[in-house]
Amino acid sequence: MTCYRITRLKALDSNKVQEIGEGMRDTIKAMGADFIDVAEDNDGNMVVIARYHDESTMEAATATAQGAFGQMITQGAADSSSIDQWSGRVMMSF
Repeated sequence: MTCYRITRLKALDSNKVQEIGEGMRDTIKAMGADFIDVAEDNDGNMVVIARYHDESTMEAATATAQGAFGQMITQGAADSSSIDQWSGRVMMSF
């Protein structure tokens, strides 16, 4: 069943977040997500929306996702205290 992992965070340096993401593009692409979108508002609040075909694929991608967020934190691109993750299964679609 299709599922999502949604991560909210505060970017301290949006350009650096994008640079880290681009640097990991091939690794992230290999995680098996149907898609991963990153959206940002004018205040640097970001949301990362990842859709997976099933929970096992999502769980297998966890270490890679944590590594990406870890790089953002250690390189000063994201506020570690702002990271909030949620995941769930699709219950209906319109």
